[in-house]
Amino acid sequence: MELEKEREPREREPRKRTHAIAFDKFNITMERISENTPFPSFSKPWVAGCFSLDGDRKYLEGPQFLKFCHIPPTPAVKYDLNKQAALIRNLYNDANEEESRRQTSELLHLLFWARKHKERFKRWRPHFVFYRGLMTKLLGTPYENQDGWKIAAMMRTKTIYLRELDTPESAASRQKFNSKPFLRKTAEWGRSFEYFLLSDEPDSKPDPNDVKKEECNIVFRTKLGSHDLLYAAEVDGIMLKDGIEGNPKKQPELIQSSELVEIKTTRQFPSSEMPFKFRRFNLRKWWCQCFTAGISQVVVGFRDDDGMVEEVKSYPVDQLPKMGADWSSTVCFNFLDQFLSEIKRIIADDVTSVFILEFRPQKHLLQGVIQISVTVEKDSDKYLPSII
Repeated sequence: MELEKEREPREREPRKRTHAIAFDKFNITMERISENTPFPSFSKPWVAGCFSLDGDRKYLEGPQFLKFCHIPPTPAVKYDLNKQAALIRNLYNDANEEESRRQTSELLHLLFWARKHKERFKRWRPHFVFYRGLMTKLLGTPYENQDGWKIAAMMRTKTIYLRELDTPESAASRQKFNSKPFLRKTAEWGRSFEYFLLSDEPDSKPDPNDVKKEECNIVFRTKLGSHDLLYAAEVDGIMLKDGIEGNPKKQPELIQSSELVEIKTTRQFPSSEMPFKFRRFNLRKWWCQCFTAGISQVVVGFRDDDGMVEEVKSYPVDQLPKMGADWSSTVCFNFLDQFLSEIKRIIADDVTSVFILEFRPQKHLLQGVIQISVTVEKDSDKYLPSII
């Protein structure tokens, strides 16, 4: 038998590996954004649809639980927010709140809406799907020095789904909040205030004693830079503009031409001027929440430490950045635009992996840059419900 000829040594070709396997762990480093950077293109959010959730968080198609806002004719009021506290405390107990948070994190109801409207969804085919709460948190990243975030990014058929994940810090923060009775009471007061302004029908008056755990979510479409976005946001209420006839609960197409309203409560200012911390933190978060949902005004109830609201004021959302301090709407949106581009870049066409992105200000907020750690996992099925 003929012996095999000795093979001449040759240079080994590099082993081809998928993007996910090649980069199990790495960092994204983003440069600080100048306030002089032009605001990125952002189209006005368009109402793509809506769904409601009942007291058991059961999905209901359409704006069944849409509320209508009635601003008092004069700023001076006398609302006792304590009257509904016990009812609200039972409706929004710890177990219910935890389940609500979990379902939102898992995109459960938004994915259910997408499946019910799959032909429309396929026709639009957004680049990203998520909830507004996560969008608000990401927008605030350039100015965050305490609370970080952790998200899972997964691609399915050219759409990237972003899901917020829990962190030890966020769990500790909730535990700390729940352990402080006064903080819990302020949250209850915030919900109580809504019942003084909201009614079930356009022509009915608010009934503060009619406490129900219902919510209406609106699904928005918009475009930020080159990114087509689809996200859902719970809305407090709407106001019909002059000349609009009909009921948006029966004619959902009227929601787009109605005025969406955000309702807030805050402690009375010790003087006539807004405190610096309020202008720096509260106004930034309020603006991010409202602007991303096309909300034109935020209605604020000013309360004392006994839960009595004695003044109601309305602020145009487009004025909040001018009233704010030490933050720029331009920086917020340019960061989000660049961050979404980074997510597209690292995921490429990988539809089998999940990319865990984490921002920890204490660790990654370096001078002049924002650093985000990325961990790649192969099993992404556990992060998205099988509903999609």
